[in-house]
Amino acid sequence: KQQKKKKYGNFRFADSWDIVLIIVGTVMAIINGAKIPISFIVFGQLIDVFILNSRTSYPVVFSLISDLTSVRNSTLQDEMRGYSIAYSIFGLSALVSAFFQVSLWTLAAGRQIKRIRSLFFRRVLQQEISWFDVNETGDLNTRLSEWVTEVHLNQTCKHGGATYSHRSS
Repeated sequence: KQQKKKKYGNFRFADSWDIVLIIVGTVMAIINGAKIPISFIVFGQLIDVFILNSRTSYPVVFSLISDLTSVRNSTLQDEMRGYSIAYSIFGLSALVSAFFQVSLWTLAAGRQIKRIRSLFFRRVLQQEISWFDVNETGDLNTRLSEWVTEVHLNQTCKHGGATYSHRSS
């Protein structure tokens, strides 16, 4: 006899596809959370370039060193172009990773909620007639709705945003 391995916790109704969605969504959350510290490092390097350039670009006599300042300014412009491209890539990757973080966690939660509702419906249909005399229809719907809402909020808000909110606190 094979014993089924019981799953407990928030993911007991998750199938293998839901687990894949959750893992990829978590990886996207980690990528999204790692962007802020990396962005601070790049911004610090950008400030260093400004400081180093300001120390060396004060010409004593403008007419004698005008060619040197134009060379320095073009170098500064080239470096700033690189930083602006880096920040554009950061912004685009933050948009994509945040979208997939939220979308995949929400999709996994929605699939599990659908599975919970169908299991509940099957179990209700399997009950004997006397069970319906004891339990009111509105009471069952209210409990199911509250439980489904709790599962959805628990998986999307708490787990899906845990990596992102963890780094910002």
